[in-house]
Amino acid sequence: MRTTISKPVIPAAQAESSILTALEKHGSRLTWPRRELAALLARRTDPFRSQEIIAAMPDLGRATIYRTLRLLVEVGLLFRVVMPDGSRRYSLDDPYANEHLVCIGCGRIDDFRHPSVQHLLSVAKDNVGRGFVGHRIEFYHRCGTCSETGNATGTRGTHGQASTRERALRGRTA
Repeated sequence: MRTTISKPVIPAAQAESSILTALEKHGSRLTWPRRELAALLARRTDPFRSQEIIAAMPDLGRATIYRTLRLLVEVGLLFRVVMPDGSRRYSLDDPYANEHLVCIGCGRIDDFRHPSVQHLLSVAKDNVGRGFVGHRIEFYHRCGTCSETGNATGTRGTHGQASTRERALRGRTA
């Protein structure tokens, strides 16, 4: 039995407010670029690469974007997963859901719940004791859509859309 839970859609205004509050609590200044980045991230409902954010916000400095993404990972609002090919994807994180299914084809990230995993975590907590501070588990697979379409390599962005790499390759051969 497999149980997956798609992430609930949080209203963009609420997500943006959470991001700004986390930055402020961390002691970061709420500059115009950070506010713009927070607004963009709050509207994202799918996993993304840092390069997508840079392309979407050409007026913001790359260093600001990278620093802010790193900071949001540190404060627990952004989840970073390293794909099998070494690329990184980000998504707004549910602080209580630390088990994920990651599609190696399209990069979709879903929360994962199963009684056996919860039991394993309970045993780990009992054995480690007070030193247990958290966990993160990623299960890599091909989602149903990628299995049906044969998308196993991660060369496509969102189901059926050509990636930047594929578009570039087509441009060279045309």
